Amino acid sequence: MPMPFGWFQVAWSDEIPAGEARKAHYFGRHLALWRDEHGTAHTWDAFCPHMGAHLAIRSTVEGDCLRCALHRWQFDAEGRCVDIPYSDRLNRKAKVRTYPTVERNGMVFAWYHPDELEPQWDLPGFDELEPGHGFSEVFRRHYRLGCHWQEIAETQVDAAHIQAHLLEYQIAMNDGKPLDRPPMPQVDSYDTDGPVARIRITQGFPTPQGEVEGRIDTDVWGPGLAATWFTGLVDTLLIGCATPVDDGACELRFNFVVRSTGDAESTSSLGKAFIDEIHERTVEDVELWENKAYVTTPALAHGDGPIMQYRRWCEQFYPGGVDRSRDVWEPEVTPELTPS
Repeated sequence: MPMPFGWFQVAWSDEIPAGEARKAHYFGRHLALWRDEHGTAHTWDAFCPHMGAHLAIRSTVEGDCLRCALHRWQFDAEGRCVDIPYSDRLNRKAKVRTYPTVERNGMVFAWYHPDELEPQWDLPGFDELEPGHGFSEVFRRHYRLGCHWQEIAETQVDAAHIQAHLLEYQIAMNDGKPLDRPPMPQVDSYDTDGPVARIRITQGFPTPQGEVEGRIDTDVWGPGLAATWFTGLVDTLLIGCATPVDDGACELRFNFVVRSTGDAESTSSLGKAFIDEIHERTVEDVELWENKAYVTTPALAHGDGPIMQYRRWCEQFYPGGVDRSRDVWEPEVTPELTPS
């Protein structure tokens, strides 16, 4: 599977202070992330078209322009050269590739398309992540993975994998002793509308006091943003953002909030416990994701979930299509170092 196109989180807002720039590497490209003096975030290709200086290294933010540190050429918000301090003529061909960039709920997103097409859908906002809406502070997690984003995304419809996690969760909640096997998640519906997919799952959560009926409902906007509501046990909203680094690696950012219990300390403690559990399961999944093969036509069983339907939905984000020339795509082998 090649690099997908879409909106992708490239930073949290507070990672790019006003008047500063920072290095990044996504979409198989070196990038410069910077915020102008008016507070607008920008995502650019990293290298100055003049002599190749990295525009996030010692560059100067001047209003809504960025001045390269190596020869002091200045570029406006659209990446056009607007000043060469030692020349009375501008080089009109000197233009930096820029990426449409928006901010939502403390997250900075950039639009990537290999053919530089304009954004084809908008991103939602989430009131739950803002103060005063009855939820906790935002908890964050950040993971770097040596796998394709779709390996992670398919978990959203993989009912059998969800059940496996619930079994691990119930053992942890019962001092290491397994209870009855948790019920299989029931996929109530799977619907798509262009770049948006919606998965509705009924799930019983096992507890030492008995089963609690709950739900796991997910809305997905393209390959880069998914909102999952866990309700019934601890009402939690998880905003998951997967961003391709290159064809075989990605980053995963989690933003969590839990519904307030009326007591700030209790809410924070409850949220942290639930989120730590999801974090532990994610860390375990990383090893699986990084070492699994991609089976083009998997041997599925009843109850696995709408995996093939989800894969067909994903294909719209690959402009060049996908390669089905092999039955199994094995992961690349990384030689392990032998201690000296």
